[in-house]
Amino acid sequence: MTKTFSPSEAAFSVFELMKRQPQFVMRYALLSAAVMAIYMFVLASTGAGDAIQRYAALAEIEQMPSMEQVRAILGPAMPALGVSFVISAILSAFLTGMALRKTVDDREEGFWGLQAGPTEARYLLATMAFIGAIFVATFALGIIVSLLVSIHRALGSLAILASIGAIAWFGLRLSQFGVMGMVTGKLGLRESYEQTNGKFWRYFGAYLLWVVITIILGTIIQALATMGALALGTKIGSGLPASAQEFATAGWAFYILFYGMVSGVLNLGFLCIGAYAWHQSQGALPPPKSEL
Repeated sequence: MTKTFSPSEAAFSVFELMKRQPQFVMRYALLSAAVMAIYMFVLASTGAGDAIQRYAALAEIEQMPSMEQVRAILGPAMPALGVSFVISAILSAFLTGMALRKTVDDREEGFWGLQAGPTEARYLLATMAFIGAIFVATFALGIIVSLLVSIHRALGSLAILASIGAIAWFGLRLSQFGVMGMVTGKLGLRESYEQTNGKFWRYFGAYLLWVVITIILGTIIQALATMGALALGTKIGSGLPASAQEFATAGWAFYILFYGMVSGVLNLGFLCIGAYAWHQSQGALPPPKSEL
C-alpha cells in the first residue's frame, strides 16, 4: 500500500461516480431524503422539534442562555432527541453500507442496494469504537493541557492548539474504518491507521477541499430549498418542523426532498474519497466500472 493519490481527484471522485452510475446516485439521494424525513418526523411528532425551535429563538435573544433555561426547554425533549439520534444512526448505517458496497466492491445487494447484514452491524460497532477512541484521546489531552495551563498560560495556549491538531491527526488516521472494514471484514480501525500512514496530508487536503465545496453548495441549496418552501406557504425557521401537523405540508415535503437529496450526494462524496484512495493505493481505478 505504498501508492499515493491525488487529493483533488479524490475530492471530486463523487462526480465520476455520478457520471458512471447516475441511477445508483439517484437512489442513494432519494434514500437520504427519506432518512431525513423519518428523522424530522420523529422530532416533530414527539415535540422535540418545537423545543429546538424555542431554544433557537431564545439563543437569538440572549447571547448566553442560562443552564436553567436550557434545561427547562430541552430537558423534556432529551428522550425524544436520544431516540431520534439512535434511529438516524441505524438508518445512516444502512445508507453507508449501501455506499461502501458500491464504491469499494462495485456491487448492489438487497432492496435498492440496502440490506441488514454484517457490513451494517460492523460499521455501527466501528463507529462507536471510533467515537470512544476520540473521546479517550480528547480526555487524556485535556488533562495534559490543564496541567500546562496551571504552569504557564502561554504554554497552555500552545498546548491547546497542539492538542486540537493531535485530535485532528488521530481522527483522520482512523477515519477510513468504513472502507477498510469493507475490505478486510473487520472493524477497520487498525487497518485505517495503517492505510493512512504517510498519506495524512493527502487525505487532509482531499477532505478539506470537499468540506469547502460542501459548505458552499450546502448553503446555496438550503437557501433555495427554504425559498421554495416559503413559496409553498411554509416558513423554515430552525430547520426542524415544530409539530407533525407542520411536518405534513407541501413546503416541508419540498424542503426535505430537495435539500435531503443534495445533502445525501454531498455526504456520499466523503465516502467516495476513502474508496478512491483505497483503489489508488492498490494501483486500480476506482469502481464502479460497470453499467446497470
